[in-house]
Amino acid sequence: MWPRAHRGTGRCATTAAVSAQPTKPLSFWESAIYGFGNLGASAVYGFLNSAAGLYLERYPAVPTWAVGLLSQERSLAGAFAQPIVGSISDRTRTRIGRRRPFFIVGVSLTAASLLFLAGFPPLVPMVLVLSVNAFFLNVAVDPYLALMADLVPPGQRGRVGTVLAIFNMLGQIGATLLGLFLWDRSPELVFVLVAVILVAAFAVTTIGVREPPHPPAPTERVKVDLVAYVRGVLALVGTIVGAVPAGYTADRIGKKPVIAAGLLLFSILALIGSQVQTVPQALVAMGVIGLANGIWTALNVPLLVDLVPPERAAEMTGLGSGTWSLAQPIGAVIAGILIGSFDSYRASFVGAAVLVFVSFLLLLTVRAPRLATIPVPPVVAQGRSAT
Repeated sequence: MWPRAHRGTGRCATTAAVSAQPTKPLSFWESAIYGFGNLGASAVYGFLNSAAGLYLERYPAVPTWAVGLLSQERSLAGAFAQPIVGSISDRTRTRIGRRRPFFIVGVSLTAASLLFLAGFPPLVPMVLVLSVNAFFLNVAVDPYLALMADLVPPGQRGRVGTVLAIFNMLGQIGATLLGLFLWDRSPELVFVLVAVILVAAFAVTTIGVREPPHPPAPTERVKVDLVAYVRGVLALVGTIVGAVPAGYTADRIGKKPVIAAGLLLFSILALIGSQVQTVPQALVAMGVIGLANGIWTALNVPLLVDLVPPERAAEMTGLGSGTWSLAQPIGAVIAGILIGSFDSYRASFVGAAVLVFVSFLLLLTVRAPRLATIPVPPVVAQGRSAT
């Protein structure tokens, strides 16, 4: 069963109960049910990132500089709208919960837009829908991430973040394989299959997760390139290999020091990666950079939900997603400028190293909550006793 808040008889007791942090750790299967939503979302993100260039080849009127922006998993519109969506989610009260309505609306709109794009519509409608597709999905994803604050005790969020990272890798690899083997036969079919994966995965989470009683609403205003494919797979594998130990280590020593180490390691490895001379060296570089990437990928959301009040989790994760939405297209533009100015992709690695190091310095200013101790979940305890 999913964690339930204790019931109180008086007004103060009830408020305290529903506002308290969750205390019952999730079993592995409960974590997996929650993680399915991340699989669906990452399948769409991975598909659009890898296939947008191929898709836009059908539209020669689209300038080359716009391809990178249109293929971003975060939309510029979302940078401003997602914090609003998060705030509305925190204040939503329905019979099916305050997060589920956003899952249903966001996933439905995203699936509909994917099916629309599958028909290769005229240029203007295509650009409009492709531009807002990522925002549609984030209508579901931001409340989905905020649900961690409602379900997962603070001391277990590193491990659950690892589960999310695993499902993220599975979704991205699955979508990439669909594009790799089916795109030349039927691009339309790939769009349909990705939409089906999204709907099915979020259905598992929407139906299987039982939202706890909600706290009082806050009143504050508020083309297929084999080398590139292998490089991407190595980066993903590196990410998941780095994510697994990162999650467990964070639950023991705290999330902030682990993320800080990951950012510093990423910066150093990116700087080293800028000096590679051969394709094999580049593949190795992407793999080890993925290791560092996995450290903060698994822990950034868990740390965020630790830092914000539970009753405003979606508002704050929406604000975080808005920042990420701005960062990705801006990063794509900066990388393009650096590559064009120095006539070398090495410059983008150096730029990434510098910017990630700045992130490391900024993280050092964050006052993270003290590490909480939680009981070991029964499933884990049984596994340990069996060994």
